[in-house]
Amino acid sequence: MLEQNQNDPDFIDFHKSVGDEEMTLTEMELRRTSNNFQSNEESVAAAAAAAAVDATCSQGKDDDDVAQKRECHTRYVCPKDFELLKVIGLGSFGKVLQVRNKQNSQIYAMKCMSKRLLRKKDGKSSSYVENIQVEKRVMEKIRQHPFIVTMHCSFQTKTKLFIVMDFLAGGELFLRLGREGIFLEREAAFYISEIILALEHLHIHGVLHRDMKPENILLDVDGHLCLTDFGLAKDFSDSIVDEASMGTDISVRAKTVCGTCEYMAPEMVARKGYGKGADYWSLGCIVYEMLSGNPPFVMSKNKGMKDLIQKIMNSKIKMPDGATGAAVKLIKGLLNRNPNARLGVAKGTMFEVGGVSGLKQVSFFDKIDWMKMEKKDIDPPFKPYISGEDDLGNFHDE
Repeated sequence: MLEQNQNDPDFIDFHKSVGDEEMTLTEMELRRTSNNFQSNEESVAAAAAAAAVDATCSQGKDDDDVAQKRECHTRYVCPKDFELLKVIGLGSFGKVLQVRNKQNSQIYAMKCMSKRLLRKKDGKSSSYVENIQVEKRVMEKIRQHPFIVTMHCSFQTKTKLFIVMDFLAGGELFLRLGREGIFLEREAAFYISEIILALEHLHIHGVLHRDMKPENILLDVDGHLCLTDFGLAKDFSDSIVDEASMGTDISVRAKTVCGTCEYMAPEMVARKGYGKGADYWSLGCIVYEMLSGNPPFVMSKNKGMKDLIQKIMNSKIKMPDGATGAAVKLIKGLLNRNPNARLGVAKGTMFEVGGVSGLKQVSFFDKIDWMKMEKKDIDPPFKPYISGEDDLGNFHDE
């Protein structure tokens, strides 16, 4: 068993290596979040043991034998199980690190969050703590979807919370879009199809993402995308809610204004309450950006947030130059300011299919085989160049 030991040099060096100062907390601080994370006393199977057992399972070994091995290899996880390679992301409460598991040499992304910063941020720790709890709970619920990043384990020390996830070496879709300028419609159709399948899975499980943007969409080594960053997600698990009511039932709508301003839905910025339609509005902004190079609404120079909000609420949307009729129809449908008539949410009629099924049937996706897409049987339009499993050439230099 790996015990949490504040005097262990390796343990302390891990924190020093990522540039953190000494932090002290009492056992009562952030107790609710800490109890929901796997501590060194409550723990989970280490990634190395799980990988070894999974390999055994894939070779067709007996289920009872695999179960026994899984039990034998259960061990506790702590920071010194991982070798820090590089910081690949920075946030308000910590960092995202590229790490190598010392047991199996696999590369992972590890989100490291400071309990002290969570507690001190604007004196409103309760809401931030709740976001972290929801992020972990959501990632546990939605494991093993082909287009959503997988969480492998979570754990804590006295000063930090950790979530260990897939490392997606293809980097941000945003970075590729910045290099290309715009995508061809056939490329955009491929990526948007994978995003729709990810969103559909989230919404079926009662989860709103609430921060859809190109920076939160990563590419794997083969060029398929994965939706990531559930720090602002809303989980309706405790509500009586079905897929349809997430779009239209006021009683279960979210009300918090959150996310990235350029991608916020009008009903969110108007503080009217919102459902899954807000995610589809953000998707519409992403479609627009893929085809034009910029989001549909940007803040004017020397003007403040009020200017951006006015544009989201009222401005006419100028379609991307060269967009086909199919693309225009898709953008207009997703950026419909009436959330109940928005593509992905609109109810079906005797003449038209509604919901996400209606979205999948728009002419922009005529060449998409949705069953093959979900099985990853369609080759991506672009495969990232990756020199090795720890290559960071597709990431911003943090």
